[in-house]
Amino acid sequence: MAAASGWLLGSIHAQPTPTNPPVVLKSANDPTKPVPGGVRWFGRMHASYVEQTKNKKFDLCLLGDSVTQMWPGDLFVKYFGKFNAVNFGIGGDRAENVLWRLQHGELDGTSPKLIVLLIGTNNSGMNTPDEIALGVATVLQNLRTKLPKTKILLLGILPRRDANRAKTDAANPLIAKLGDGKMVHYHDLGGMLLDKEGKLLPGMLTDDVHLSRKAYEAWGEAMTPLITKLMAE
Repeated sequence: MAAASGWLLGSIHAQPTPTNPPVVLKSANDPTKPVPGGVRWFGRMHASYVEQTKNKKFDLCLLGDSVTQMWPGDLFVKYFGKFNAVNFGIGGDRAENVLWRLQHGELDGTSPKLIVLLIGTNNSGMNTPDEIALGVATVLQNLRTKLPKTKILLLGILPRRDANRAKTDAANPLIAKLGDGKMVHYHDLGGMLLDKEGKLLPGMLTDDVHLSRKAYEAWGEAMTPLITKLMAE
């Protein structure tokens, strides 16, 4: 396939160079091409998020796939309620599905203080690590254009239990380079799920990808100080 626009190492505004070449898409799936999600609940959930967007009554938005969507309600309130937060996660979403959502009404006309972005794990079944990072960078570029005054907490893709973990682990160092320490702050919180040898701790996942309640509690404890700091700046 033809080369896609560079996924912009170091800065989402950088230009590809001989040492930072554009990513060449080798997979059939293009993570930079906005398409609606194919799951049966996608349309319903997207419509609900567009309605919440119209209300414009939130300062924090968690944006992503099922790992974000499945926050237990009571824990979401415990950790994020004080931040006037909304959850815009949709199960099954890949980077290109989030792009479609952003181009079809979600977050239009809003200016939250912070977006927490976690996306890319569902791209691991059909994209290379470079392509996963390219998809994340494209979502990030869209958010920075749409919400220039909003800070973004960009999270590393959390560890999986299956063979695709090798891809997400390889994508994270590339995604990390998208942080600028000013408007885009990268943090890899995957260590909360792992032991000292990098193996998944017992009881953290309910399947190959999804988190247990124990893991959500660990995530909340790890992320709350970051959110508090970024929203106070």
